[in-house]
Amino acid sequence: MKRISASGGTFSLKFRKYNRDNGKGGDLVHLAAARLRPKASDEEISNASYKLFLTDTETGRALNCWELLVVEFNGRKTVLN
Repeated sequence: MKRISASGGTFSLKFRKYNRDNGKGGDLVHLAAARLRPKASDEEISNASYKLFLTDTETGRALNCWELLVVEFNGRKTVLN
C-alpha cells in the first residue's frame, strides 16, 4: 500500500466497519481506488497505530479503518498470521 500510494497509484480494499464507541459494525466497505494518507499519532487519534488512514480517490473522502478488519487487498483475501 505504501509503495503504491507513494508512486501515485491506487489500490482496491475491502474492510469491515467497526465503531468502538458504540460497538456497532460489520458492514463491508469496498473501495475501488484508495490511497494511503499520512498516519495520525496515538495522541491525536486513539489507537491510530492500529488503523489505516485512507483517501477514496473516487469521492475524495478521507476515512480510516482498523488494520485487522481488512478482508481483501487488490482482489486478494487477507489472512492474519
